[in-house]
Amino acid sequence: MAIETGTDDEGRIGALFRHGIPSANMGDGLDRIAEIARMALGVPVAAVTAVERSQQSFLAVRGLEDTPLPLEQSFCAAAVAANAPLLIPDAQADETYAGFDLVRGDKGVRAYLGVPITSSDGYALGTVCVMDTRPRRFSENEVAILSNLARLAAAHLAARQPDSFDFITGALTRRRFQTDVEREFDRAVRYERPACLVFIDLDNFAQINAAVGPEMADEVLKAIANRCRAALRATDVFGRIAGAEFGMLLPETLAYEASQCAERLREMIGRLRFRTEMGVVSITASFGVAPLNGAIKSAVHWFAQADLAVVNAKRAGRDCVAFAPPVDAEPVGLSDDTHADATARLH
Repeated sequence: MAIETGTDDEGRIGALFRHGIPSANMGDGLDRIAEIARMALGVPVAAVTAVERSQQSFLAVRGLEDTPLPLEQSFCAAAVAANAPLLIPDAQADETYAGFDLVRGDKGVRAYLGVPITSSDGYALGTVCVMDTRPRRFSENEVAILSNLARLAAAHLAARQPDSFDFITGALTRRRFQTDVEREFDRAVRYERPACLVFIDLDNFAQINAAVGPEMADEVLKAIANRCRAALRATDVFGRIAGAEFGMLLPETLAYEASQCAERLREMIGRLRFRTEMGVVSITASFGVAPLNGAIKSAVHWFAQADLAVVNAKRAGRDCVAFAPPVDAEPVGLSDDTHADATARLH
């Protein structure tokens, strides 16, 4: 699987996650924005959309079902790709859009206006858009109205836990991840439920950083974080622990299930190929699995076990999955310095 690092689409996908997209509950602010757009422009359809990796989803919509659309059937995807307003006076007369289901189907969409919702760092997350069932040339004033509503939508999304997400990858910050680990530890212990903590450490990432430069290295981080997160369940938690280290909190998960998940992700990362100015780059990752058990007395202790599991994977040759050692033992050959380093990263 080859990834072009120059397009920074991985950064855009990470920005979606950082803004809480996808989410089952975006609040009613976006619903109000869609209704204002519909009324102000006098159209039957208005929506606030998000353009994800493989589909366009509706965050709020009026006059249309909220069923996701494939990107090849999405007006909004074209607006996001250009990161500029898209005006279509008559979709039936435009060969680019005449074949869209919304145009050919019973909705009979003819005119479209969409303005990108842009994050503070310049990523187009989706659009505020309107559609009409008759041909129509939208005025500069109408474009301005939608542009203002798009800025309101961007502000609404930015207010959704802005300090909880890592700016580069869109993963949860270390602090927020630790908070979720503490909460899950208390829940799992109280109700005697299984749970696993999995740490991921990208192998030899410092050498990749030196070879391709920090900007390209960030693109690698974004792509890996996005794909790991996309492979997890809605109840799982994904965070960035350090520079090239990530953590996965897997509630209601047995040890063998966590190791299978880790193995699938390890293979997936190993198949990625990144085309950079320095040539094609690949990377591997070491995984450490720490199942929760009665001998683990605190969330900090659980965190340390996952860290030691990664140390075991590194010492086993990297690019593998390893379990945490027994609580009363250390990995074979683990030096005092390595143990101290693993413990220090908890604070």
